[in-house]
Amino acid sequence: MKVKIIEVDSGQLIGAEIREGDKKEMPSLADGWSFNFNKHILSKGKRAFVLVKEDSPTVIEGCMIFSNHETFGPFMDYLEVAPHNLGSKGKYKGVAGCLIAYACGLSLYEVDSPDKGFLTFEAFSEDENVQNRLEKMYRIKYKAIMNPMGYMEIHPDVSKELVKEYLNDEKE
Repeated sequence: MKVKIIEVDSGQLIGAEIREGDKKEMPSLADGWSFNFNKHILSKGKRAFVLVKEDSPTVIEGCMIFSNHETFGPFMDYLEVAPHNLGSKGKYKGVAGCLIAYACGLSLYEVDSPDKGFLTFEAFSEDENVQNRLEKMYRIKYKAIMNPMGYMEIHPDVSKELVKEYLNDEKE
């Protein structure tokens, strides 16, 4: 799927693509990432997706693992932007938003579940302060809420909004 991300230095929209990832290309701790995507993709029912720029399809800007969880339904198991996209010094903005919206789209249109359209995930970091900042950012930027079991959720109406905002934008 074609998407647009924003180059921070220039403010320009850059063509990118979200595609299913291959185990061989999945980032890991050894590459400076926080998660071993190459190991997590091995679990049954997990699908990995990468976001890459159109002009550099081998450089992963962000990665996400999605599954249909037996308890929660559509579930975003892991999400991470590339180390070079972290924080205020990141090269590209919108990477996480595009991947979250893609997971929302999967939950709306590809998953056969009574929880269709709901996306559940955990804002996880080993650093409690970072985890709290992540939860706050998910609440504000992506309108996620905390469910009674301690997981973040994006509801179907918000999923549709995020898909429209991040995936169907015709800006050139």
